[in-house]
Amino acid sequence: MKAETVYNVIQALSTDEKLRLYGMLDLQKVPAKKTKRRKKKLITVASAMDDLLANTFNK
Repeated sequence: MKAETVYNVIQALSTDEKLRLYGMLDLQKVPAKKTKRRKKKLITVASAMDDLLANTFNK
């Protein structure tokens, strides 16, 4: 079995199943939790135009 296949299977497991797998393999390392990224705020057309006018054309 290729390492890539094993990696894809492990990535498809739920968190509980991953912890159980690590326990079966006697690994002390717990997989790191991914942090969620914050969504960027959408800007309006008016604020984009103001920003362009202030920063681009006034140089």
